[in-house]
Amino acid sequence: MTLHIAFETVAGSPDRVNEDWAAASPNAVIVLDGVTAPRVASRGCRHPVAWFTQQLGVRLLMLLDDDLDMPDALAKAIDQVAELHRNSCDLESPGVPAAAVAMIRKRGDGTLDYLVLADTVIVLDTDTEMRVVSDSRVEHAAPEELAATREEAIGTPEHQAAVARMSVEQLKKRNVPGGYWVAAAEREAAFNALVGHVPVERVRRVAILTDGASRAVDTFNEMDWAACLDYLQEHGPRGLIQHVRRIEQTDPAGARWPRFKVSDDATVAIVEM
Repeated sequence: MTLHIAFETVAGSPDRVNEDWAAASPNAVIVLDGVTAPRVASRGCRHPVAWFTQQLGVRLLMLLDDDLDMPDALAKAIDQVAELHRNSCDLESPGVPAAAVAMIRKRGDGTLDYLVLADTVIVLDTDTEMRVVSDSRVEHAAPEELAATREEAIGTPEHQAAVARMSVEQLKKRNVPGGYWVAAAEREAAFNALVGHVPVERVRRVAILTDGASRAVDTFNEMDWAACLDYLQEHGPRGLIQHVRRIEQTDPAGARWPRFKVSDDATVAIVEM
């Protein structure tokens, strides 16, 4: 069975580098969402987040062609990228570049594997269910600080300060037991991802989204996941992102839909069987 794949990635702002990354092979799709460290943190690394997502993504794409389990492939890719800057950067700093990960891979035995790490989403439309795989552990890392960000208007100094405080508190629980996990420099994160598999013959279509695009469903409540996949089939990934952007512009201060940014980097992939 052939995978028919389309994807799009768009920066959240024209004056900022897109820190998302996406790529596909005939049997795999990878979507990464770069995690920006707070400005008040000592990052410990001279490399930008976009560099990290590109380096990690390229290695993942190669490793998924091997017969490795997906967590093993992710752990190996994390190790390989860490070796690129271990001698020049402090990889034990909590502010090193990181990324959320979502990926699928079709095996030769007719199995579709999937993995989600941090705030990305995979939606599998099968013959029996709409399976939504999302990792919301980061939302529980600093609940009081998260709530405080929702009380201020986007773009105000108060909102920026609240987001910075939240990010600092979240960093304390990054990649530690009981906290949340992202791909950074610790291979253990890979084995804390959400993983699963389903027979390919049962799958009609799959959507993979970063949180800048999934907000059409999980923030704006504009549609449910079935309607989202229908919209993607009709309008394509670019059409969905443009739809999200139109909604965002109706609420630039975040009064109706509190969020960290007016618009975030947005990446969508749609896979049809």
